[in-house]
Amino acid sequence: MKFSAKVVMLLITCGIMTFPALLSAQAPNYIFHNGKILTVDNNFSIAQAVAVTGNQITAVGTDTAVLATAGQNTQKIDLKGRTVIPGLIDTHRHMYSYAEGSFGRLLTPEQRRRYPLSWNGVTTKEDVVNQVRGGIALYKPAPGKWMYFTGGPAAGAQTEILFDQLTGKDLDRAAPNNPVVLGLGIPDFNGFMVNQVAIDLLMSKHGNFIKKYGRFWVDSAGQPDGHLEPPASRLVSPYTYDRKPEDLAVLYKPDMEEMNSMGITTVSSRLPEDTKAAYSWLRDRNQMTVRVGQGMIEAFGNIEDLKTGMAALRGKTGSGDDWQWVTGAGPTAIDGSNSRACTDQKRTGGAYGPLDSWFPVGQCHNDIEYRGSPKRASAISGNYYREWTVESARNAVRFANVHVAGDRGVGGLLNIIEEIQREMGPDSTQGWATDHCTMVNPADFPRLARLKVWMSCLIRINLTNMATAYGERIANTFHAPAQSMINAGVKVVFETDTNVYIWDHMETFVTRKDSKGKVWGPQDRVDHPTILKMTTSWAADYVLKPNKLGTIERGKLADLVVLDRDFLTIPSDDISEVTPVLTVVDGKVVFVLTDFARENNFRPAGSLVSTYQDLVARRPAGGGFGGGGG
Repeated sequence: MKFSAKVVMLLITCGIMTFPALLSAQAPNYIFHNGKILTVDNNFSIAQAVAVTGNQITAVGTDTAVLATAGQNTQKIDLKGRTVIPGLIDTHRHMYSYAEGSFGRLLTPEQRRRYPLSWNGVTTKEDVVNQVRGGIALYKPAPGKWMYFTGGPAAGAQTEILFDQLTGKDLDRAAPNNPVVLGLGIPDFNGFMVNQVAIDLLMSKHGNFIKKYGRFWVDSAGQPDGHLEPPASRLVSPYTYDRKPEDLAVLYKPDMEEMNSMGITTVSSRLPEDTKAAYSWLRDRNQMTVRVGQGMIEAFGNIEDLKTGMAALRGKTGSGDDWQWVTGAGPTAIDGSNSRACTDQKRTGGAYGPLDSWFPVGQCHNDIEYRGSPKRASAISGNYYREWTVESARNAVRFANVHVAGDRGVGGLLNIIEEIQREMGPDSTQGWATDHCTMVNPADFPRLARLKVWMSCLIRINLTNMATAYGERIANTFHAPAQSMINAGVKVVFETDTNVYIWDHMETFVTRKDSKGKVWGPQDRVDHPTILKMTTSWAADYVLKPNKLGTIERGKLADLVVLDRDFLTIPSDDISEVTPVLTVVDGKVVFVLTDFARENNFRPAGSLVSTYQDLVARRPAGGGFGGGGG
């Protein structure tokens, strides 16, 4: 960044850029100097040095001025020209389910409360029934204990078994004394299959709710066949998310270490209650290295009387501390992913995969009418999604962390928000957001801006399937249209929605290239400063911490990342090669790249010295277990 001669003279005269006249009496723990400090403040100022005292940034400015604050025990780290950025914030990352998927085999099935069901070689529904029967015989659950078998079909014929042939009564033959849950190959909270034992229990406790709001599939006689969609499927979660925090912590800690090695210091994620308890367990033992903005995931579907139940959530948004706080509550998802997205667009090609063929094209979870053919779902009379959204506004519960993939899903939500604002005023939906922006109709950009709805955007590296399903025009104009939305005045932030290397996805926002080099939606490329804002200062607003996170300024929490190269000048195609050499969270060095530690003889107590590649290589063979997300 270039400064005018007048500004340069002022900086030389003052000796510092943004620094108080009176320095803190306490000497810094660390001073990082001789670098390029991208503050990402309102002016996108660039400094030479930054001081960290305790868990806060206490000075930002020139080398001379910041080094002058050093005390006898201050560690001075010569950056040798390297770039420093604020800690990265991923606004939608299923951190707990990715941790369980990567490291789950470190626990026994009994510890993780997830029992394996392999679809390898499955050719009939009896193959599935026999596996469940074998699991019951092996683990010997007490009568009445819920048993959750994970794993999803890999081929169309297997999907047909799971969706068209297998019923809850079939599973009763394998487990007559236990409620049984099967994953459907989609995120937990969007659907389950259960046996008749489980159906009977749910109906006995929640029958009126399920009959009014659904959604459950029915057989030829009009009776539940065992397949559940939201909100009925959400009633299962309290029985399947009851694991011990000390067990889950074994999985979550190495996953946070991987995130630190990428430069991620904060994540926004929907968390079940047992998962929240596990992160709290780590926090209480000073082992948390990633901050978590938590969406309240289990409330939706488990509050049957919304008028009284939502009142209990009033005041929860924003509550917590700087390690764990509530970012909102919502229905988890308005629709499915890929070709299951809730869209008004006409399908021009095939489904994305075998699973998607079994869900109605363009279906929204909040549709009362079921679009499927055959219409296999129960008739319902109430719209729980709409009622939840309205009651959220009445009780100042932020609508956020919600999967909204399709353009009809986005448009329908905006319709409800417009009605709410007309009745309750524009502040009633302040800070509301939708996540993914997989398909956003450009016609809705002005409404998004006017209603002040945030968009948290992921970017798919391969859009060929979307182009096949909906045509090239849709793939080039509807998917993650970041720059176009920014130009329209929409607040846009960055998410991965996956556990890949974050810099890969940051590069794709800048280049819009897929793995074969094809450019999709070139008009929506963002530049280097913009993608950095989307992952830092703007993202801090999304997670409700703009005064503490997202920029390198005096008084902010000390979350910093040192990069191996100059982020502002590297070619766009090289962003994926960026390597953090050091990550600081809450003033503590939590990660140091092996080469940097060796070069500088720098191994602070409590820090992890490694590489991203070596950390990923620690994952146990065979991965973890399915389920989670949403």
